[in-house]
Amino acid sequence: MFITFNKITDKLGNKWVLIILSILILFGGLLRFYNLSSQSYWMDEGYTVNAVLSISDNGSTILDSGQNYSCPTYCFPTAFLVKIFGDHPSSYRLLSVLAGLLFIIIIFFIVKKLFNRNIALLSSFFITFSYWQIAWSRQARWYTLFALLFWLALFFFYQTLYSNKNKYLNIILTCIFTVLAVLTHGLGYLLPLIFIGWILIDQIFIQKKFNWKKSLLVVFGGIVVLWIFNLISNVDILGYLSNNLKLHYVLPYYLNFYLRNYWLFVILALIALFSKENPYKKQIYLLLFTIAAYFTSLSFFTDIVHYRYMFHLTPIFFIIGSIGLLSLHEDIKHIYGKIILWVLAIGLFVTIAGGVFIPQTTYFLESDNPDTLNNRPYYAYTPQPDWNSAYSYIKDNKVNKEIVISSMPQFNKIYLNESGYWIQYNYLGFDNKADFIKDGSEYYVGAKVIPSLSELKNIIQNNHGYIVFDYMSTQGRISEDILNYIKTNLTNVFNKKTNSYSEVWVYKF
Repeated sequence: MFITFNKITDKLGNKWVLIILSILILFGGLLRFYNLSSQSYWMDEGYTVNAVLSISDNGSTILDSGQNYSCPTYCFPTAFLVKIFGDHPSSYRLLSVLAGLLFIIIIFFIVKKLFNRNIALLSSFFITFSYWQIAWSRQARWYTLFALLFWLALFFFYQTLYSNKNKYLNIILTCIFTVLAVLTHGLGYLLPLIFIGWILIDQIFIQKKFNWKKSLLVVFGGIVVLWIFNLISNVDILGYLSNNLKLHYVLPYYLNFYLRNYWLFVILALIALFSKENPYKKQIYLLLFTIAAYFTSLSFFTDIVHYRYMFHLTPIFFIIGSIGLLSLHEDIKHIYGKIILWVLAIGLFVTIAGGVFIPQTTYFLESDNPDTLNNRPYYAYTPQPDWNSAYSYIKDNKVNKEIVISSMPQFNKIYLNESGYWIQYNYLGFDNKADFIKDGSEYYVGAKVIPSLSELKNIIQNNHGYIVFDYMSTQGRISEDILNYIKTNLTNVFNKKTNSYSEVWVYKF
């Protein structure tokens, strides 16, 4: 089934493959760099920028509050890039862009090794023009960097198991990239568990023999990785998990989002799975096992729904979908049928299945559609209010001795170079949690905490200034009595709504 198409592309040779990859990088770079500084910072980007500023000022990610914001693999290189290119949004987002571009190349070589060159080229094509790949490559966050490190760790693990060449080098590289992935995002902690789980599956169901030596080696390697991370980060991950793991059920959220956004590739992936002549069943099952591990963990052991936590796995849709598309190509015998297939597939990708071929300035990040939720108790979204415009207004109108109270005080530091004040609430919307306050100061910039309406009234009566807050902070976070007081007694001088879940207000007192 996969033979004919392989013969066609084999005739192209490495020269044409290099040309095609160069074209993909060219267009990928255009889409990712276009107006990179124009879109406003959003909440989490503010945390990144603030941590980088701390590195520039103090040489570490110890924040003004005295707390540590751990982001070593992204923030330290970014501090270096900011020093070279200047204090601009594009400098803080540059590492994410570069990781996203490099991922186009890395995924080609990984997929080429695990599958074949045609599947690799097609996968790189879809990743190059994927809306979500482009969107997350343009954020001052580490999701594309984590994806890059995650896939390198997974690849070298596969090589360790199934390649007889450079066995010890593959083990070392697996450990290195696993540690780097864990240091980039806590989601990397699942990698050692995935490795152990797959070895058991491989030996019991594929090899049909159990190798204790290999199993113990992997378990030992996983323990070493966790120990190294705990040593570097000073985080007791086992203690954290034992105190925080609770059963929940948010699977419908993740299924709804990913089936809605990757429906075309899910259909093509099903075709690949049910293809009788598919020679890549083992590789496909490894990828499915990996994605199932994250679906299970995020759907049943946490009630925080962040679709970006599955972002590093989305290439699986493209890879297996590419296998299904090439399988259809081989099954269709008539040349005109093949042409119609490709026109239809690429046409759907470009129009309604997540492809972007025209550069955009603004990319709305992952969210539910609040208009189609029916009876769901809440919806998940990534807030993107226009903090740039709100703080530009404050900066243009603020006079000496006026204070700024913000729902996101990291932007006080970024835009105004002051910590200001913060209305106390839990950023995640949970009750009875004070994780973001220590010694009377807010976690990120050490802003002075306003814990109650009476304290807010006292500050307003003795000062002049502004209160700036966003839509997210009003959704069960800032208390209703404080919000009602602000809206009733203060003057609204600025309001901008980006979309239904991204709005920012400025009030003057």
